[in-house]
Amino acid sequence: KIRAQGEKRRLLAKVIREAKKDFKLPVDDEKLQLVESEMVYKVGKAPLEDLTIGGVDGGVLNKPLHGLDLILVRAIAAIFSYEDGELVSADYHPNEMPIPQLINVHEPLNSRELDVLVGMKRQLKELKVAEEALEAPNIDALMLDGSIVPQYTDHSSGARLRELYKEITDSFTDLYRKCRNRDVLLLGAVKDSRSARLVKIFRNKIFSKVLENADLPEAGVSSLDENKDVLTVSRDTAFLDYLLEAGERSFTFAYADAPAHLLEDLKDWKNKIFAFYVKPVSYDRPARVEFVADPKQVSEKAGRAASLINSLSADHEACALPSVLIEADARAALPEEEISILRDNIADRLEPSTMLDLRRERRPF
Repeated sequence: KIRAQGEKRRLLAKVIREAKKDFKLPVDDEKLQLVESEMVYKVGKAPLEDLTIGGVDGGVLNKPLHGLDLILVRAIAAIFSYEDGELVSADYHPNEMPIPQLINVHEPLNSRELDVLVGMKRQLKELKVAEEALEAPNIDALMLDGSIVPQYTDHSSGARLRELYKEITDSFTDLYRKCRNRDVLLLGAVKDSRSARLVKIFRNKIFSKVLENADLPEAGVSSLDENKDVLTVSRDTAFLDYLLEAGERSFTFAYADAPAHLLEDLKDWKNKIFAFYVKPVSYDRPARVEFVADPKQVSEKAGRAASLINSLSADHEACALPSVLIEADARAALPEEEISILRDNIADRLEPSTMLDLRRERRPF
């Protein structure tokens, strides 16, 4: 079944590539769902000349115990400076290997709430470091590992989670504003996107227009009709891996349908979040890139962002990630044993039962 689905995606992508030669997307100026007229764009490489690029990532571990939960989190910004196409310096904020922050959680949270809290703490730490990294001299672009919008929208189960969510949305909007004021290109590189937003656009807005307006042969029309249903069970990257070739990107689209409930808390910024997919190398799937732009600047910013991602991601033919984010990821990662060592170090200061492992981790057999 999986192999058959892959073949259907391949055949569907083949038809779309044929159709794109004489077909323009129905640009939606009012709702900004589709803001570019081509389905696929060639992407060049931005010259790495007199450029300073920041990449931010975080690492987190958590240890649920009998009497409390321990969270260990850190974030780091790698800041690369380029001249004449060469990397000339690498700086780090706050330093090359930040000491992780220990967070004790005493509230009686269920496992789902704890997972949300852990994710929120990590995201807040990353956003704090990102804002601080903007103080680096002459920074031109700032890349976050992951989305540039809050991901923990299910925050209804407790006052603490609601407060943290408010902190996150405020931190994101502060970051948007500071990047705009300093003319810094803010990007989110989602390396393992599970979104189906773009394939939904193909199903709801594009296929019918292709059939109406593209000069497809009868065999192409039949192939589209026979295979388009595969997108109901496809993620964006699963389809785009067939549609895009190395050095290409998809059209730009609005982050979410308007009005987007999940963006409401971003207030004036909710209609300025856009995304596209880019495939910098042959042997890796496309990466999702998100950015902030005023509607009239979307296409220009998308082209600029794609060419920069392409330049920073083309060093290895099987890894489509910007090198500055690979570096930040490596330095932010926390070894699994680190939180256990920390637990052992503080155990003598607390009641013995407080630090007991959960029963599922200390079975006698």
